[in-house]
Amino acid sequence: MSLPTRNPNEKAEPPSFTPHYMFFYGSLMDPDVLRTIANLPSPPTTKKGSIKGFTMKMWSVYPTLIPTTNSNNTEEVPTIPGVLWKVETEEQFQRLAAYETSAYTSCACAVVLEETGETVTDCRTFCWAGDVESSELRDGRFDLEWYQRHFKPAIFKRNSEVEEYIYEF
Repeated sequence: MSLPTRNPNEKAEPPSFTPHYMFFYGSLMDPDVLRTIANLPSPPTTKKGSIKGFTMKMWSVYPTLIPTTNSNNTEEVPTIPGVLWKVETEEQFQRLAAYETSAYTSCACAVVLEETGETVTDCRTFCWAGDVESSELRDGRFDLEWYQRHFKPAIFKRNSEVEEYIYEF
């Protein structure tokens, strides 16, 4: 599996950092994973939500989003479920971007909150930075429970002395 190359003219993040909401649809939906990667002192507060305007593909066991345009009104627009979380610092964003690797870039999105139906605009999510026609991508959906049972233990080690997870690079 090779990492896609990013267009050097594209920005992976806003030009100057301001706190903003991020939408997660993969392993970062897991509070332990998000807490560890963003180096948070306590469990994160997230809200369930969904986005449209993207198609989910799988890159091995990793989900990715491909921005879509629905020019034909007869096509059903897929809804991507996930969680919303506010990135407060540039360091947090940089840690998240490093975890996602150069295979992903930051894309704009609007999130509809599950509980209230409210739309939160000016959000960001990580989407595929490579060729959308890549043979490495396949159709599929991310299963958080499967990830937590089968994959999370292989890359995160639980430190029971302090009730936290340690990310194993």
